[in-house]
Amino acid sequence: MRLLCIIEHGRAPSTRLRLADCLDRYRQAGIEATIISARRTSIAERLNVLRQAARHDVVALFKTVGFSSLELKLLQRINPRIIFDFDDAIMFRRQKYRQPLRVKDFQKFLRTVRHCEAVVAGNDYLACFAEACGLPAVVLPTSVDMARYDIKQHNDGRGLTVGWLGLSDGLVYLRHIQPALRRLAESFPGLKLKVVSDKPLQLEGVVVENDEWRAETEQKNLMEFDIGIMPLWDSVWTRGKCGYKILQYMAAGLPAVASAVGANTDIITHGENGFLARTQDDWVQCIASLIEDASLRRRLGESARATVEKNYSLESFAGEYIKLLRAIAEQKKIEPRLPNEIVA
Repeated sequence: MRLLCIIEHGRAPSTRLRLADCLDRYRQAGIEATIISARRTSIAERLNVLRQAARHDVVALFKTVGFSSLELKLLQRINPRIIFDFDDAIMFRRQKYRQPLRVKDFQKFLRTVRHCEAVVAGNDYLACFAEACGLPAVVLPTSVDMARYDIKQHNDGRGLTVGWLGLSDGLVYLRHIQPALRRLAESFPGLKLKVVSDKPLQLEGVVVENDEWRAETEQKNLMEFDIGIMPLWDSVWTRGKCGYKILQYMAAGLPAVASAVGANTDIITHGENGFLARTQDDWVQCIASLIEDASLRRRLGESARATVEKNYSLESFAGEYIKLLRAIAEQKKIEPRLPNEIVA
């Protein structure tokens, strides 16, 4: 089977996590993948997309919504076996920066998915938008390759490190909980916030250690964390986030504290494999309890690791994706989710 993958121009992390990490498993299953960028700056590049689509059994669009109506009609005519994969609320992208929503952003999403056979969504919230367009949706959360993650050994002691890992456009969420982090710094001298990103962060009243994110040092950085955090505010954009940051912490055996928003509440069961926070007081109380109790960090970390192994492994993700690709290639009907699986 031949799979054509059309990706966003640039180096979107989701392309690596939802596609590149699966390529070896696809080859083992007899699926040959071709990856091309969605950038179409010339007629020759646009024609190349159509030529490639004609030569492949299935076309997968990875968060690619920039095609015109004419291009989508031609693509669908040449190869109707198209799936759309997304793990962000791309139709609400401007809300990422708290800017007003634009109708044309949603129109791009609508016209794209309406030319597809099925949608692969990173969480239930995203899947509902596809289903509202009349398309079957398969929910596959972005997964973790467990083989890459060492397990944190939690020890007693002061001077612990609260860690955050991600792109710099998420630093606003750390600023959002700055009051809580400052209170914690005052209560626990020696506490440090380690930020691993593409840009540095400074917070008044908080000791911040910045480290530039690099793939080859990501695991080393995680082992320097004692507690992983994922703050968010609640918006139509953040509800579409799939909690990959949390899964990384959990895979490393770290206790995670996350905002009770969107997929975070699906991944974390409060008090069992991590903590969920809603207010500044929640952030202080949850992190403080973990700072004060190494056995609690250890217990939640072990439960967190087991959760990822059971529900969010790369092996499971790739296996389910292969089933879907074969069903689309063979033009089998994709069954919609049952009503009790759909989030209102």
